[in-house]
Amino acid sequence: MYLLTAVINNEDLIDEIITGWMDIGITEATVMETTDSIQLISHHIPIFAGFRTLTSGGMRHNKTIFTTVENHKTLNMAVSFLEKVCRDSGKSKQGNYFVVQLKSSGQLGTVSD
Repeated sequence: MYLLTAVINNEDLIDEIITGWMDIGITEATVMETTDSIQLISHHIPIFAGFRTLTSGGMRHNKTIFTTVENHKTLNMAVSFLEKVCRDSGKSKQGNYFVVQLKSSGQLGTVSD
């Protein structure tokens, strides 16, 4: 079992990533809105305001996707698909991802039929 986490800088790619993952069998994922750390400190700590020139200027929001993947084959397909979607966007710096092997995971709540 693996935890696949992807930070996507281009939110226009999210729908394609999620639907593509569903096609390969990843049917449950959590998507959170996140903020680039340089943008966060440049907007909230005046001494770092000059960092805004290093970025696009506005608050940069990312989407972070968390999902568990049951086996290595599905993980490889998910990562390959993710890399393809970001590459096909034709833009650089579309995000990053990481994978962590899990010792255990499970569903919470009551069992339904």
